[in-house]
Amino acid sequence: MKRIRKWTIAFLKAAISIGILSYLVWDAVHKGEGLFRDEHGFNPLLLQQLIHHAMERWYLLLAALAASAAGVLITFVRWWLLIRVLGTPIRLGESLRLSFVGFLLNLAPMGIVGGDMAKAILVARRFPGHRPESVASVLLDRILGLYVLFITGGMAILLTGFHRQPQPVVQTISVGIIAVSAAMTVGLLVLWAPDATDGAFLRLLERMPLIGSAIARLAEAIRRYRHHLPLITAAMLMTFPVHLLSACSIFLVSCSIFPRVHSLSYHFVMVPVSASAQVIPLSIGPSEFVLDRLYATIPLVSGETIPPGQGLVAMLVYRVITLIIATIGVGYYLSSRREWTTALDEAESPQTEFVAAVPE
Repeated sequence: MKRIRKWTIAFLKAAISIGILSYLVWDAVHKGEGLFRDEHGFNPLLLQQLIHHAMERWYLLLAALAASAAGVLITFVRWWLLIRVLGTPIRLGESLRLSFVGFLLNLAPMGIVGGDMAKAILVARRFPGHRPESVASVLLDRILGLYVLFITGGMAILLTGFHRQPQPVVQTISVGIIAVSAAMTVGLLVLWAPDATDGAFLRLLERMPLIGSAIARLAEAIRRYRHHLPLITAAMLMTFPVHLLSACSIFLVSCSIFPRVHSLSYHFVMVPVSASAQVIPLSIGPSEFVLDRLYATIPLVSGETIPPGQGLVAMLVYRVITLIIATIGVGYYLSSRREWTTALDEAESPQTEFVAAVPE
C-alpha cells in the first residue's frame, strides 16, 4: 500500500507538471503571437536563432551560473548557522555535503518528500540528542526563505511602481504579495513573542490526534530561536541576496537568448512572484507558468510586448543551470546511497513525526 501511494502521488505530480509545460509549449508554438511563430506560422528557424544568439553570448550564461551558485551557497551556510545555534555540533563541511545532496533531491525528487526532509533525518541520526533541532532548523530555513521571498517581491513592487501597471492581474498580484508579506510578518512576531498562555497553547497542540505531540515538540523547538533574534536577523539579511541573485540569473539568461527583455528592476518583481508559486508541491511547472504569463502580460518600456514562450524558455534554461550546480551532490549521494535511501524511506513513512512536522 505504501509503495502504491508513493507511485500514485509521483505519477500525479509528473502528470500535472507535464500538462502545464505542454500547454506553455503549445502556446509558444501555435498561438498567433507565440515565440516560435512568424507571419507564416510555426517556424523552427526561430529556435535556431535563439540557440545561435545564446552561443554568441555564452559569457552571460556563465555569469548566470555564477550568480545562481552564489545564491545556493548562501542558503547552505544559512541552514548551517540555524542548526549550529541550537547546539547541534555539525561541521560546515559536513553540512555542505548534506545540503548539496538535499538540493539535488529537491530538484529531482526521488520520492514523495524532498531532500530537505531526508537531510533533517540524517542529521538527527548522527546527533540523536538533537532530533527536534534538526527538524526545526530545516523548517525555519524554509520559512525564512519564503518570508524574505515575499518581502523582496513586495519591496520591489513598491520601489519600481510595478503596482501602477494598468493590468488587473498585475494589481491583484501586487496586493496579494504585499498582503501575504504583512500576514507572515505578524505570524512570525506572534511565534517568537513571549508565551502569555504559560504553555497552554502547546498543551492544546499536544492533544491533537496522531500528530499533536510531534507538532508541539516542533513548535517548542522553533520557539527556542526567539532567544537568538540577532541570528534570525542575520539569516534574513543573508536571504535577500539569494533572491536578488536568482532574479539576476534569470535576467542574464534572458539577455543571452532574446533580443528584447524586461528590465532588471522588473525581474526583481517577476522572479520572486513566480518563485512563490513553488509553494505548490510540484518540482516543475507552476513557476514556469507564472513567469511566462508575467513576461507576456507586462509590456516593455518601449510599449512592445513579449511573446508567449519567452518566460518558459528563460525558466527552463535557469532550471538547467541549477541542475548543473546540483550535480556536485551526485558524488556525495552515490558515496552514501544506502544511507540516503533509508532516510527517504523514513521520511515517506506515514508513521514518522517528520511528515507531520515538516511538510514538503
